[in-house]
Amino acid sequence: MNNNLYWNVYKSLERELLKLAEIIHIDDGQLDIYSMKIADLLIRTSVEIESISKELYFREGGTKPDDKDLYFDTDCLALLESKWSLSKKVVMISSPIFYLKEDDNIYLTPLHKAHKRGTSSADWQKAYQAVKHNRAKSINKGNLKHFIRSLAALYILNVYYNDYVYYLGQDSKGVSFDANLGSSIFSVDIHPFQGLESDGTYCKLYDYDRYTYLVQPTIETKPILEEVLNKVRIEILEPAKTQTKEVIMNDVTQIIDLPQEDINAKIKDTFTNVKRRMYSQLSVEDRIKYKQASDSVKYEMVLNLNQY
Repeated sequence: MNNNLYWNVYKSLERELLKLAEIIHIDDGQLDIYSMKIADLLIRTSVEIESISKELYFREGGTKPDDKDLYFDTDCLALLESKWSLSKKVVMISSPIFYLKEDDNIYLTPLHKAHKRGTSSADWQKAYQAVKHNRAKSINKGNLKHFIRSLAALYILNVYYNDYVYYLGQDSKGVSFDANLGSSIFSVDIHPFQGLESDGTYCKLYDYDRYTYLVQPTIETKPILEEVLNKVRIEILEPAKTQTKEVIMNDVTQIIDLPQEDINAKIKDTFTNVKRRMYSQLSVEDRIKYKQASDSVKYEMVLNLNQY
């Protein structure tokens, strides 16, 4: 991460949590531990969320005046939610000095409901408001659970604020990518490259919205990949579909009474075998051309901005 004010403040707050982890064995049973120190950290983190949310709001086209009627949640985070689906982005606690076992405490969606207000808002927001307005009565809300989730929210907002692009070379799965993005505690989910449809559409996993970063071909080499895939579709996939249909129709009396899942498996296996046979029948020269074209495609890691 380049040096910037928001990231430096985030790292300072992160160091405070790491200091707490040195004196508290942070496991699932310790998350309700509270103190005046943790309450202060929750407030500092939430104030920073307010600040960076407003900065992102104006950067992304927000038009309300920057005055007391501009709210960080229902205005700023709401705009960012409409653009990036931040409420679904997953942040993982990946530090080895946290001894958490329950998935709900490891895989966080810290901005879930954060664009709302009052009783409908995120738990860490409600805790922040309670501690801010009546610290003596609500000190138990200033606990590790709420501080960690607020810090995870600040982390993901910083990631989107930085908006970095990472060059991956031929790494289409993003294996070489450091998903911590400079954090000593958190990491993000990465959407691997699944290929392109025949019309060039990016292939998405069913839970696409949970991923903060995604792998895509570079703008310069995407046309090469599209050309290769189009040739594969014309020379292999379409003929393979036709041949698969012929094979299945010839065997229809033998499979018609099978369970549907067995029929689907038969079709899939037949299609796979036909594709392999057709590929093996290509000339050595054509296979070399396919390989060279595929190897020339380069990939990059970019923020998931709902661009697909």
